Amino acid sequence: MPAEGAWSAQSMQAMTANMQGLKQAAESGSFAIKQSGAEAYIKAIEEAEMEINGLNNTIYLLQQETKLGTSPDAQAMSRYNSESANGGGGTTGIIPAINQLKSALADAKAALRKAVENYREVDDAAANSLKRH
Repeated sequence: MPAEGAWSAQSMQAMTANMQGLKQAAESGSFAIKQSGAEAYIKAIEEAEMEINGLNNTIYLLQQETKLGTSPDAQAMSRYNSESANGGGGTTGIIPAINQLKSALADAKAALRKAVENYREVDDAAANSLKRH
């Protein structure tokens, strides 16, 4: 059964996809934002990065083999735990999802900085146009 909540693999994949869309929009110039608006988003991203980095001990524990015994049921449960953490058996795995999200958060910060540049360029172009008229 998939994990529910803010840090499920599915929710992290959705956040990753949204941040990739943000990056593409900023790079294409179709997304622009004022510096003051971007600062709030960047702060939220940095807080999420800190929270994710705080999961490092938990990630380490998830990567450890579970010692449930040698019975077939114990081995099946150990395999299930490993696949849930690392992926396999039709699941992405929480650890790969976390790593994808870390990368997407960094991309989102870069996209916001690019969107601020886009805003400045549009603002400067508008100001120059007004000066000419």
